Amino acid sequence: MPGSGPSRRRVLGYAASLAVFGGGGTTAWQAWADAGEDRREQRLAGVTRTLGRRAAAVLARDARALAATVVPTPGAAELRRRQYQLVANLTQVPLAQWSYRVAALDAYPLPAVVGGGERVAVEVELGYRLTGFDEQPVTATQYLTFERQPDGDWLLAADGDHAGADVQLWDLGPVRVVRGRYSLVLGLREQAVLAAIGAEADQAVPAVSAVWGSGWGQRTVLIVPQSADQFGALLGADPAGFASIAAVTTGELGAADRGRTERITVNPAAWDGLNALGRRVVTTHETTHVATRTQTERWTPRWLSEGVADWTGYLGTGRTPREITPELGAVVAQAGAAAPTLLAALPTDAAFDGGAPGTGLQQAYQEAWFACRSVVERHGQDKLVALYAAVAADGGHDGQDAVLDRALRATLGVGTVRFTEQWRADLLAALRP
Repeated sequence: MPGSGPSRRRVLGYAASLAVFGGGGTTAWQAWADAGEDRREQRLAGVTRTLGRRAAAVLARDARALAATVVPTPGAAELRRRQYQLVANLTQVPLAQWSYRVAALDAYPLPAVVGGGERVAVEVELGYRLTGFDEQPVTATQYLTFERQPDGDWLLAADGDHAGADVQLWDLGPVRVVRGRYSLVLGLREQAVLAAIGAEADQAVPAVSAVWGSGWGQRTVLIVPQSADQFGALLGADPAGFASIAAVTTGELGAADRGRTERITVNPAAWDGLNALGRRVVTTHETTHVATRTQTERWTPRWLSEGVADWTGYLGTGRTPREITPELGAVVAQAGAAAPTLLAALPTDAAFDGGAPGTGLQQAYQEAWFACRSVVERHGQDKLVALYAAVAADGGHDGQDAVLDRALRATLGVGTVRFTEQWRADLLAALRP
C-alpha cells in the first residue's frame, strides 16, 4: 500500500542482507521501520493541519488566508490566483460545513521537479453541507500535492498532478443561487433561468410527496451548469452520451445516506429544447429519484426505478398512453404481428445507459412506464409504492431476478413471468391500432 512503509521487495532484500550479520540486524531493521512510520505520521499531521487551515479559510470566505496555504514560489502564482477565484465563486453558496480528510498519502506518482522540498501526493476527501438542505456532508475526491517548507510547514504545491478529481460547480465559475420553498438552485446561468428552474422544482416536490409520502427530505438541490461540456465535467462523463437527457440525479444508494439531499444536475442544451410540459415531467421525474433514493438499492431493476419516476412525472398531465410513448408506439406499429416477440422481457438495466443508440433509450423508458402503469391499473398506486419498497427491503443476496420475483409475489400475487405477460398484454392493448 503506498505510504505505508517500504515495498515488499525492499523489505525482503533488506531482511536477507541483515541475516548475514546475525541478530544485531533485527534491532537495526526495527529502528529503520520505526523511523519510516514516524516520518509518515509527521507528513500526515502536517498536511492535515494545512487542510484544516484551508477549510477554515473557505468557511470564513477569507481568500488571503486560503492563498497563504499555497507554496510562495513564482511558479505557483496561478495556483494562488485560483484560491482567490474559488472564494469568489462560493460567495453566494450557503455553506454549513466545509472540511477535508486525508484519504491516502503517496496516492499517485509525482512528476519530477528541479529544486523545492520534499513532496507528498495526497488523495483528499472534501465534505460539504448546504445550509438547510444537507444533514450529512456530500463528498468529493481531490488530488493535491503538498511540499514541505524549510520551517516544517506543508503547503499546497499543485492540484493538477493526477487526473480524475471530482469537479464541483464552483470549480467552473461564480455560482448564482436561487432559494425556493422546497428547492435550492445553484447555477452558472442567468438568474431568470435559475428562478424558472426553481419554480418547477417547488411544484415537483408536493407532487412527488402525494405519491411517495412525506418520509423523505421534501427538498431538492439543483445544479445548473452553463454548457454541455460543463455538464459532462460535473458527471465525469462524455456529455455526448447524455445528449437526449435533460437532467440527471446523482447520489448514493440506500437508506444509510438518508441525511443527504441528492443533486439534480440539469443538462442545459437538452433542457432548453423542452416545452413547458417536458420541463414539468423531467423535474418531477428527477425529484422522484431524490424521494426514492433511500429505497433504491444496487439490486433495484432500472426499469422499476426509471418507471416509477416517469409514472410520477406524467401523473396528472392528462396525456394518453399513445402521447406518452410515441417512439414505442411507432415500434409496435411497425412490428405488426411480431410485436409480442419484441416485448419478450422487461427492459434490462443496460437498456437505460445514456449512450443507447437511436430510439432504444426512449423505448426502454416508455416500456418501463407501461410496466408501472400495469401495476397501477390492475392493483392500484399504493401497490406500486409497496412493490418498490419490497424490492429494496429484500437484501438482494441471490440476485436481481430472484428479488424481483419475490417482491412481485409478495405485493401483487404474481411472479415475474406472469407479470411480464400482463405488462405485454396491457401495452399492446393500448398501442396497437
